[in-house]
Amino acid sequence: MNNKILTSFFAFAITAISNSVLFAQTEAPREGSTETFVYLMLAGLLFTLAVLFASIMIFESAERKPKKAKAVLATAPESDLLMKDHEYDGIQELDNPPPAWFKFLFLLTIAFALVYLLIFHVMNKPNSSLDEYMAEVTEAQIRKDELIKTGALINENNVVLMTDAADISKGNEIFKANCVSCHGENAGGTVGPNLTDQYWINGGGIRNVFSTISNGVPAKGMITWKTQLNPKQIQQVGSYVLSLQGTNPPNGKPPEGNIWVDSTATKKSDSTVVIKTDSLKK
Repeated sequence: MNNKILTSFFAFAITAISNSVLFAQTEAPREGSTETFVYLMLAGLLFTLAVLFASIMIFESAERKPKKAKAVLATAPESDLLMKDHEYDGIQELDNPPPAWFKFLFLLTIAFALVYLLIFHVMNKPNSSLDEYMAEVTEAQIRKDELIKTGALINENNVVLMTDAADISKGNEIFKANCVSCHGENAGGTVGPNLTDQYWINGGGIRNVFSTISNGVPAKGMITWKTQLNPKQIQQVGSYVLSLQGTNPPNGKPPEGNIWVDSTATKKSDSTVVIKTDSLKK
């Protein structure tokens, strides 16, 4: 009986595949539906193979199992399960095959691999796993380049003073467009303080200046510029402001705040003084 049913399923599979091929040859797909047509054909073939594999596994398992109840089979001694002519170097094999559902899943993965190979490597359909990976790599590189370009990774802890003429010129443009109304044309100060002397209200140096421009000083009426300028632009305008130190523009405001001296510069200055003093003693 099982052989008859298995034969019927083989006939069903062969008929389904033959009909699919015949349909593909006689029924031309409409324009714009070629890809959908191919996927439907492959889905039908995959379904047919899945049914065939499941049938084989079920009937094979049914034929190999004894007609005893499962509980009785589970308690059978190993001697009853030993396979003849399957002894190698003293190692004997038991007639204990994996369950049918496990075999079915295993064969289904093989069928899936064949269909995947046919679609993406034989028919060269787009969006394979490799295509998706390369697209993600390209997108990540574009984002990285954009972050570097806009200086999104720059902050008050890692910012450095710019000295390149192009950056200083760009900082000058940003200053003229946004800062003149409060600090004057030459940064001598109007409503805001004089930016050309050594006195600073919120600290000097590129890190303090960067932080002040980014976060603003709401108590003094200075807005937060990080919502309008990207970090690189803030770095450029901060470097431009520091390049104006000691220019003493006419009609500059009196000093405000305290003299700010870079601790690193102070150490260098102290060592220089010691050298000069020693040389004078000599």
